[in-house]
Amino acid sequence: MQIVVEQSQCQTLASTVFRSATPLQTTLYSESASERGRCLGCKNATRQTAFFNASRCFQTTYDIEPTRPHGDALNQQMKRQPHPIGIRRPSASRTSADNHLPQREQGGQHLVWVTLAIAVISPLFFPKYSRAQIQDSFDGGAPVWQLDREDCGAQIITHQRISSGGRDAGPCESISLQTGPGTRAEFIYRIVPTEVIDELVGSLWFWAQRPGARMSLRVRFPFALDPRTGQPAIARIGNATYSQPGQWQQLSLTNAQQQLVVQQAVLRNALGREVDLRQPYIDAVTINAYAGPGTENIRIDDLRIDRALPVQLNRLENRSSPTDATDVATRAAFPVGVVKRFLEYNGEALPWLKANGFTGILMQHVPDAAILREANQAGIEIIAPYATVERKDLTNLLAPVIAWNLGDALLEKDVPRSVDIAGRLRRLPGVLRRELVAFPIESHRQYRSVSDCLAIDLPPPVRGLKPAEESAWQAEAIRSTGHAPRFLTAIASGPSRALREQIDGLARCTDTTPIDDYGWHATWLQTMRALETSPCGIVFRSSGALDSGRAEDFQRASVLRLINRFITLTQTIVSTGAATTELKCYDADYRARHIRNGNLGLIIATSTSSVGTMPHAGNGKVLRIAIPPALRGQQIFRFSGMQLERMKLDATPGGSTVDVVAPDFVELFIVSNDPAATARFDRGLHQTSSQIGFDRWQLVRESLKRTTRDWDSMRQLGLSTPTDSAYTILQQANRALDESARVHQSGDVASAYRLLRRADAWDVQATSQLIDALAFDQDRIVSHPALHAPNSAGLYVGMLPRFDKGNWKQDPTVLNPFENPQLWERSGWTHDRRREDLARSDVQIVEQAGNALTALSLSTQSLSGQPLPGGYAGTMLRGRSQSIRCQQGDCLRIDARIRIRSAGPMRPHRGALIYDSYAGSELGLFVRPDNKWHNIRLYRVATNNQPLQTTFELIGEGELQLEQFSVSKWVPKSAPLPIRPLIGTRPDAIINEPVR
Repeated sequence: MQIVVEQSQCQTLASTVFRSATPLQTTLYSESASERGRCLGCKNATRQTAFFNASRCFQTTYDIEPTRPHGDALNQQMKRQPHPIGIRRPSASRTSADNHLPQREQGGQHLVWVTLAIAVISPLFFPKYSRAQIQDSFDGGAPVWQLDREDCGAQIITHQRISSGGRDAGPCESISLQTGPGTRAEFIYRIVPTEVIDELVGSLWFWAQRPGARMSLRVRFPFALDPRTGQPAIARIGNATYSQPGQWQQLSLTNAQQQLVVQQAVLRNALGREVDLRQPYIDAVTINAYAGPGTENIRIDDLRIDRALPVQLNRLENRSSPTDATDVATRAAFPVGVVKRFLEYNGEALPWLKANGFTGILMQHVPDAAILREANQAGIEIIAPYATVERKDLTNLLAPVIAWNLGDALLEKDVPRSVDIAGRLRRLPGVLRRELVAFPIESHRQYRSVSDCLAIDLPPPVRGLKPAEESAWQAEAIRSTGHAPRFLTAIASGPSRALREQIDGLARCTDTTPIDDYGWHATWLQTMRALETSPCGIVFRSSGALDSGRAEDFQRASVLRLINRFITLTQTIVSTGAATTELKCYDADYRARHIRNGNLGLIIATSTSSVGTMPHAGNGKVLRIAIPPALRGQQIFRFSGMQLERMKLDATPGGSTVDVVAPDFVELFIVSNDPAATARFDRGLHQTSSQIGFDRWQLVRESLKRTTRDWDSMRQLGLSTPTDSAYTILQQANRALDESARVHQSGDVASAYRLLRRADAWDVQATSQLIDALAFDQDRIVSHPALHAPNSAGLYVGMLPRFDKGNWKQDPTVLNPFENPQLWERSGWTHDRRREDLARSDVQIVEQAGNALTALSLSTQSLSGQPLPGGYAGTMLRGRSQSIRCQQGDCLRIDARIRIRSAGPMRPHRGALIYDSYAGSELGLFVRPDNKWHNIRLYRVATNNQPLQTTFELIGEGELQLEQFSVSKWVPKSAPLPIRPLIGTRPDAIINEPVR
């Protein structure tokens, strides 16, 4: 989209500016009929020209601090000097300087640069003297028209920019869609907010196979809320109808102000006479492409809006209203009936994200003008850092921003600062006010009182928590707020940056191919379990661009698109539902929960079976879900097979059950006695089932290729034989996948999806057998980066002793203080405490009974009598090993022997977390308390030249004992030097020497 300004209209202003004598402050004046001679900032009466004035009408500034860079939260909280183990801990001050906003650079710009800037933007501020136009010829880039509203089951078949076929045989945007009975299939093209004036003329060229399409302009009323959506009310003005099928026709709209009067009367009749319809603006061009049931092909070219007057958004501030402007101007960021899907932004194309089912992005840095414009065009919402309000040049572009983010990884010590920032944000002018979102990792109750919406980060799947532990920990965090809050759930969408670096480093160390498959079922399962708590949105954490083109990111994009389709299908029930007690499951390792929502309920059943961190489905088993008496009179339909299948209730001595043969990783059911609601849900399922099937088919196909490739490598190395059951399983999976594609082409989506699920389950089964075959550390708990990547045979094989590619050599610089207590003084081991107001932490060196060895003991006990929380919030004490010198690229093996004791009953996410300074806590090895000694082993790669330190972190109340610790380095076997035969000539010489 381009905004073109006639240059001749800027010359008068430019000449006036050059004659100005005080280049310190820009003050712009409106020449509109209603506000002639008044400043746009403060409305002070003054001259009718623009000039520079340092003493009048300064812009308001807001003292808001920028978002603190996100780092290792534990290191920031435990900020005091580490205390050597074995030496009395000195006292230290708890206070530290907080981060403050850097002072704004002072001083004026050079006059010539200010002049040029004013000359360029002046038409936006001087409507009487300027004419702008919005135009798009659809010559290149991604498609921008979006399907917004429909009631005919519209499905987009193709949507693309084509290089020929336009009005002048050039490029245009082409859409092919399938429609059923209905009245609407509306596509929208978002534009910069524009005033509704009679001078405005909108037009575009349109082509279709059938007549009947209608073009309109969408008008938004910022102070009139639609009670159905919680969003500003909208209306459509104009009705240019397409009447020349098979030919290009220009559709035009004029007299916008006159038509707006009619729509305002309609809205007052619907919303009441007191509705506030002031300051409407146009935000989109719409085309209702519905022309009857069937397949429709349409093309759009040369959109143009002449005499467009961009809105100055600061005029939307409710100055004249006698009511409190705070409640009127603040928009509802998370309306009822929708579960929004946000992606942590890493530079992806926003129209592409919209096409993949995302509704918004989470930004860690202040967005620039280009991103804000792209978001407005793509219809993407933004959760932006609160420091964005510091950028006065962005004020007119903040329409896509729905919430200010108070910060990530917020700690208890950040509460006072967050309270102050939140207070200042709530006092901003109406155009800048947004809902406040906070991402704390502790003190959830305090942050709930500060923010409008709380975000809870779930532990990453690599942590290895059981599904019941994960759900119990999340429920505990929600309960800790004191009441039922609105909240977002944040989920890791793929491998962290640390995991990728470790995998790549191990591949280089073992001279193997890097892994490009990190699995996807764990993300799917974690998201579906998160829906049980009825969040208002899901935030997918991301460490890299989703559209980077790498194989692992292509897989990640496919699974998130699949997940977004499931969320869209169930969001009406989830967003306003109330979770009941967990339903009992028999004969298969699953957990199920019922979400109750009026006439329509939802049952979500997810697999709890896994090998390591890799989930399993219940293939070959029968899942029995106990149905409580309250649901026995209702109809239950299973739809995880991509069709509504009415379930039969089987009577058992303990009650009624629903039986599912060979259940999928996720099983979904709706519970309803309302035929109309069931029919509406069935239509939505029919619209998306084919797309879900195709997305999953791609995922299974790529994963099956990698699994087959890895088993072939195993056979070539002599680690398997063709008689192994895995080869039979892979053959069955490939046949099922091929048959699924053929059946899908015939139009039987449900049967194709059934075969696809079977192929997926067999693929996972073969991969699990591969992991078992390569597990060469059976006698200990192992943390190996390759365990978090399903197809990782090469990394294991590279370190098998039988292949004699190298050997492990223990580092002689590591002191062993466990043999002598006196060595602790100079061993380099340290410890850190935190939140000593909540728990008493002790560090002791204890003697082992029956031998002369010693052990390091770390213990914590709550001071209040209440159990300490789980996760980071419950981490009060940690011990660190000595620093060990390493070089970048060194392959390391860390061995230790530990025992974890728990104080009181087992609680979720309590135990010990062991991690190193290279991979960090994200890849830490989590060990649950069971009062038994365990040998643990961590495989790591030095990703920099900093020394190695290993951290032993105690979570919750209890005791961690450590009695052995060692570090070994991988020494690859040196290749023999090539032997060169001794001959009289040197054929490899660069310069031939003369014969002497």
